[in-house]
Amino acid sequence: MKENHSLPLGNECLMNKYTREDSILLLNGLPKVGPVTIRKILDATQGDPSSIFSLKRSEILGIPGIGPAMADSILDDKNAAWLQKEKIEINKRGWKFLSDDEIPTLLHHIYDTPMGLYCHGEVPAGPFISIVGTRQPSLYGQRICHEIAAGLAEMGFCIVSGMARGIDSIAHRAALDRKGKTLAFLGSGLDIIYPPENTSLFCDIIKNGAVLSEFPQGRKADRKTFPMRNRLVSGISSAVVVIESARSGGSLITAQFAADQGRVVFAVPGRVDQAESAGCNELIREGAILVRNAHDIAEEIQANILPCLSFKAKSESTSKQEGQFPDFLMSDNLSKEEKGMLTVLKDGSTLGIEELMEKSSLTFSQVSSALSMLEINGLIMKRTDGRFEIK
Repeated sequence: MKENHSLPLGNECLMNKYTREDSILLLNGLPKVGPVTIRKILDATQGDPSSIFSLKRSEILGIPGIGPAMADSILDDKNAAWLQKEKIEINKRGWKFLSDDEIPTLLHHIYDTPMGLYCHGEVPAGPFISIVGTRQPSLYGQRICHEIAAGLAEMGFCIVSGMARGIDSIAHRAALDRKGKTLAFLGSGLDIIYPPENTSLFCDIIKNGAVLSEFPQGRKADRKTFPMRNRLVSGISSAVVVIESARSGGSLITAQFAADQGRVVFAVPGRVDQAESAGCNELIREGAILVRNAHDIAEEIQANILPCLSFKAKSESTSKQEGQFPDFLMSDNLSKEEKGMLTVLKDGSTLGIEELMEKSSLTFSQVSSALSMLEINGLIMKRTDGRFEIK
């Protein structure tokens, strides 16, 4: 992930002419505009979010999914002042705002990819694994959570959770106890630590990982923001571990997000007569993988998840020696868009996103998604100048 610098505070804000980063920050902060709508805006503006602010209201209303209230929000005269103030606060607090191409790779493969994330700390490289569960764990749940999180952290996994009471906090703390990396997603702005008693945990996490939020400062957590947070907790990881959960609640919402996102769901079994284990036991009945410890999880990931994240070719070295484009790169494992990207890049070209859009006739969302997946699979690499090439 590239280094982030302080956000420029130029007069462009007052002139309603925004940089790409400013535009994403502003759109992300508008209360009536969500990540799916921002993606539609990018598709309609050929990947240039700043151009939306130069359109007439009637033109904005022509973009799918944008109604009158949303159009008015985009054209609000107060936006420039809000943006200026937000950037000042980000710089003053030592935060960063990660724009779309700086967001961890797996988050590009969920339906509602965040266009930007507020960040305090440094996002670890991964691999990421998420641990979630009840806010009121039993002694058994507390012990198992600490053992699993600590074990995974020692193996090099970055432990991801939501910094809530209970299992979340135990998982974060266990990783820190083992000098491991951990990552927390908040359901509020970074300036609002919830629950308040986790202030010291927050401070420790940013020394050994990062705290992330999709929400601008001042946004309090509520019933809407927690599910939005949960989709990121599951989306950033290759797998989610559920440790103690009742039949309803945030943990099962996260597990459902994980299943919908194609992530592996692990569950720790519990007593059949305890309410706090009912959710996990039900997940196992429905197909979640039963795990007892960190070794079970690592074994499953090594056997069944890592091979899916990295295509292997027996004839790779031979193909490279002959200067041929390996057949496995064009296999049925790849989507049409991914094959298109490889075709454009196969002659040794190094191209940026806009050039790839032009050569492939694909939208920004299609190109961005295809590039992210190819990068995950080790088929292409992103250079320091932001351009892409085949490995």
